[in-house]
Amino acid sequence: MGAAGLPQWLTMDFKSRIDLFRDAIGFEGLGDAQIQQIGGLSFTKGFSKGAIVFSESDACNYFHLVAKGLVKVSLVSYGGNRITYLLAGSGEPLNLVGPFSGAPRPLCAEVLEDALVVHVKREDFTTFCYENPAVMHNIIIILGRAVDSANSRILDMMEMRVEQRLLRVLLTLYRKFGKTLDFTSIELAEMAGTTTESTLRVMARLRQSEIVQTRRGQIQILQVEHLERAGSESMWI
Repeated sequence: MGAAGLPQWLTMDFKSRIDLFRDAIGFEGLGDAQIQQIGGLSFTKGFSKGAIVFSESDACNYFHLVAKGLVKVSLVSYGGNRITYLLAGSGEPLNLVGPFSGAPRPLCAEVLEDALVVHVKREDFTTFCYENPAVMHNIIIILGRAVDSANSRILDMMEMRVEQRLLRVLLTLYRKFGKTLDFTSIELAEMAGTTTESTLRVMARLRQSEIVQTRRGQIQILQVEHLERAGSESMWI
């Protein structure tokens, strides 16, 4: 799904793309000339809520950077199970690894709210990275954090009860988005690596304890201190 019928704010001129790259994750330490270069190689496309930016069967032909909106990147198993790997907002890349191989990866990027995504052709992006070691350095640091977070989540699934994992998810979302969270039980389950049924049971207990308040598709955090007591370490997502 493309930009047809999307709100007027889902547009971005060259200057705005330059400003986006200047503040984007992965492009720290670049000079104005380099930022203008990567901005000049980019173009934008709008996506409506529910649209797929790329799926697990797609070859990686582009680097993707979120300009506006929110995009969920999920790891997808052969059986169709999903674990949310990343929630990307403005200035956050969707696929730092894919452009270097071009091969399909078991990842799917789905738009959670109307989004504008900046694209750079794979060949242009990788050439730019090789010519600018600062970007390669940044990518290595980001991937290190991602690997550490993935390992931590594996240990969580081995050692933590579902309620503990969901409290960590809620703490992470609170620190990233604030007290009002527009996520469903299915989306929470995919972040915690559990089932929707288990998530619904835990959320019911949290409501009864007045830790959260919920309505369809939205969660209100009432007791932040309870989340922080349960575990001060948030996830990288």
